[in-house]
Amino acid sequence: MPSTSLVALAVALAVAPAVAGPAPTQPKPKLYTTYFYTAGEAIVQGYEADTHVRIISLNGKKGTLWEGTVHRGDATVVKTGMGAFGFLSDKKASILVGTPQSCTCVGYFGKDETGSFRSNHMFLQTPPAASTGKEKVVVWAMEDLDLEVRAPRKEKLLKKATLKKGEFVALTSELNEAIGATLELVASKGTFTAQAYWDEGFTVPADNGTAGGRSFHTYVGTITNGVNDLNVLAPRLDAKVTVTDLVAKKVLFKGVVKGGGAKTLTLADKFVSVESDVSVNVVVAALEHEKTGYAEHHFAAGLEGTQIDNEFLVTTSGELWVFSYYDGNEVTVKDTTSGALVFSGKLGAGQVKGLTPGHGLFQVRGSRGLSTMGGASSCGADYSPAGGLFAIDEAVLEVVAQIREERVREAAAQGRTLTTGELNAPVNDTEWKKHQKTFQDAYGQKLRPRGVAAEAAPASAAPMSLDEFNQRSAAH
Repeated sequence: MPSTSLVALAVALAVAPAVAGPAPTQPKPKLYTTYFYTAGEAIVQGYEADTHVRIISLNGKKGTLWEGTVHRGDATVVKTGMGAFGFLSDKKASILVGTPQSCTCVGYFGKDETGSFRSNHMFLQTPPAASTGKEKVVVWAMEDLDLEVRAPRKEKLLKKATLKKGEFVALTSELNEAIGATLELVASKGTFTAQAYWDEGFTVPADNGTAGGRSFHTYVGTITNGVNDLNVLAPRLDAKVTVTDLVAKKVLFKGVVKGGGAKTLTLADKFVSVESDVSVNVVVAALEHEKTGYAEHHFAAGLEGTQIDNEFLVTTSGELWVFSYYDGNEVTVKDTTSGALVFSGKLGAGQVKGLTPGHGLFQVRGSRGLSTMGGASSCGADYSPAGGLFAIDEAVLEVVAQIREERVREAAAQGRTLTTGELNAPVNDTEWKKHQKTFQDAYGQKLRPRGVAAEAAPASAAPMSLDEFNQRSAAH
C-alpha cells in the first residue's frame, strides 16, 4: 500500500523572501495520484510534453509495474493485467482503464487532463475496431459551439461543426479513418462533452462538467443486445425527472425518482436529455434488461459528482471495487433493495476492497474520500477519477502556502524566527476555521470546466474535514 506521502502532492512550499523565516527547502517532485481497477490495461493520455508517469501495483507483489514518459497527444497502452493499481505523474494526464484496446465492447465519456467531462479541448481515444457499424462518437454542445474533430497522428480533419447549445453531432462513417486512434476535439467557441459509444456501461456527465447535476445529455444505443438501460439515480432526495427523446421531441418519462433509488428506462438508439429539479446521477449500464454478469466497468458519480466522495449510489452487474484515498476510512456497502449489509470495515490510504455482491443497486459510504467502480467480467472501460483529486490537492497546496506565510509573519511580529517544525506542523483547528471557506472556494473554482467564463459560478465542492486536509498536505 502506498504511504500517505505518495498519495499527497509532494511539494515543499518556499516562503516569500521578503518575510523573515527559515530558508526555502528544495522542492520535491509533484505527484498527481489516483487509484484504479482494470480488467487488463490502461491507456495514459498525455497533455503536456515530458510527462513522467509511474503505475504501481496495489495487490499481489507491490511495486512499480511501468514507468515512462508521454508527450502531448500520446496515448500509451500499458498492459497491466487484471488488478488494482496506483497512477502517479508529475504533470496532469488522463488515464483510460479497463479493456479499451483488447475488448472493444466499451463505452465512456471523455475527460480532459483536469478531470472535467466538459471542456474546450480534449483528447479522446477510440477502440481499435468497429464491428457493427453502430459505434459512434457523439459531441454535445454545452453552449453555442464551433468545433473541430481531428485525428492528429493521421493529420486529418474529420469534422467541423457549428452547434447551438444542447445540439449534438454524431461521427459514424468518419470513424473509419480513425479507428483505434486518438481524436483531438477543439472548440474555438464554447465547450462540449464527448462520448465514445461502443457499448453501454458508462456514467453520464452533467452539463456542469461533473458526474452529478440537474441536466444531462447522452446517446443510448443498441450494442450488445439491441437495447441499453438508462438509469437515473437519486442519491438522497426525491427527484422530479423528465427524460426526453431529442430527435422525436417526445417525453419518454416524467415522474418522481425516490431518494436512494433508481428509475430505469430500457431504450434503443435514442439521443436523450435528462432534467431534474435536484442533483441526480445518470448511468447507462445493464440493470433491468440484463442481470448478473454483463461485461462492463464504470466509476460511480458520487453525491457531489466529483467521483471522489463520501457517498455513492452505484449500479453493478456483479462486482464492486472501493478505493480509499485516506487513512482510517470507515466504509459500509449496502444493498438498496434488501437493505442487507454487504461490507463494513476500515480502509487505509491507497487500499482497495473488491466485493462480489451480485447484480443490483448499492449504497457505498465512507467516513472520508473514496471512489467506487461497478461492473463485472473482463470487458469495459472508463476514465479514472484522477482530476477530482488533482483539484483537491491544488487547492490544499494554495491554502497551506497561505497558512505558512501567516505563521512566519506572526513569528516575526513576536521578534523571533519560526522553526522548521512550527512551519511544517499540521494545520490546527483555529487555522482551519479561518481558511476552510478559502479552501472550498479554491476547490470549487478548480472544478470549473476549462473554457467556461471566469465569472461563472464554480461547481459544488464536497466539504473536507481538518483530518483529511492534513492528510493531503502531509508531505509538505
